Amino acid sequence: MKIQDVCESARHVTAITQRLVAGDMNLTVGDSFDEFAEIIATHRSEQPLSPPFDPRRSFLPKTNVIWVVGRGKDGRVLHTQALRLLDLCGQTLGAYLSQRFVDFPPGGVDLDLERSWFQPGPGAAMITGRVAYHGEMWLADDPAYRGRGLIDLLARYAFMMAMLHWDPDHLFGFIKRPTARRGLAEREGYMHSDPYCLNWAVQGQEAQIACNMVWMAQRDLCHVMHVPLDPDHAG
Repeated sequence: MKIQDVCESARHVTAITQRLVAGDMNLTVGDSFDEFAEIIATHRSEQPLSPPFDPRRSFLPKTNVIWVVGRGKDGRVLHTQALRLLDLCGQTLGAYLSQRFVDFPPGGVDLDLERSWFQPGPGAAMITGRVAYHGEMWLADDPAYRGRGLIDLLARYAFMMAMLHWDPDHLFGFIKRPTARRGLAEREGYMHSDPYCLNWAVQGQEAQIACNMVWMAQRDLCHVMHVPLDPDHAG
């Protein structure tokens, strides 16, 4: 990443932080996922921690992980998200996930992994290098915070943290397809989406969880960094 992009990322983080503080939310960033797991268990019990960020199930060295927690003025936890750096060791993300997609399931769901599948899309087939996985996105169901465009700010904050910490070549995540189609991916700032690439089968049910893989290259991240923060939309 160029020095001007580093400076711009830092400036962008400051601007987002000021906006969030003005909206009565303060952010904490950390790298201890034992601490993050405790925060989730205490304050977000309705959405359990997913295995990719669970220190009991994944190796999470502090140099390769970041969590973000947002709290209100009263200290109540209102928001979470997390990032994890993957080194693909020369293979594409499509090849990596074709073998290891079962390592990235949602939390709190009894899955039938034999019936679940991942089908690489065109994006996954060209993503290589140092790749950041983005997940654990959650905002409390509170009308004081919903519908104010906070998701846009919070996602961009995490993207800038990834750039400043790791300078990744790409960033990706999974979003349930119905949610993605309602515009969440765009509000978060993702510029690309591979639809119907991941399907989780639920144990003992016909119900399935279809997901899109959303992603950005570093040049996309740099572009998003310069897109004006527009307060005139919901999120």
